[in-house]
Amino acid sequence: MLARIVYRRHWWFPLLREPLVAGMRLLAWWHRIDPYAYPVRNSECFGCLRFIKSELEVKSPLFRFLNGMIGDWFSALRNSRLTPEELAEAKRFAKESMKENP
Repeated sequence: MLARIVYRRHWWFPLLREPLVAGMRLLAWWHRIDPYAYPVRNSECFGCLRFIKSELEVKSPLFRFLNGMIGDWFSALRNSRLTPEELAEAKRFAKESMKENP
């Protein structure tokens, strides 16, 4: 959700993010991580990169190293391009999407 907003505003953001996403997907393939295997409540969350990232944190020393080098910097860059309201809405959306079905 956050990336989509920043993609619309800044033409250069995909040039930074897409190589990182491709690297994560490659490492997920290498470690046999299937983000589509996770059950989700919201169809927009199907195959989410968050699932890949969570498993890579456990399974890949290379990912942990690279994420430690640039993860915080990249998140800060992305978040600096958003309003506080957009960040709050994204957090609300994520929280609602992760709730258990009644």
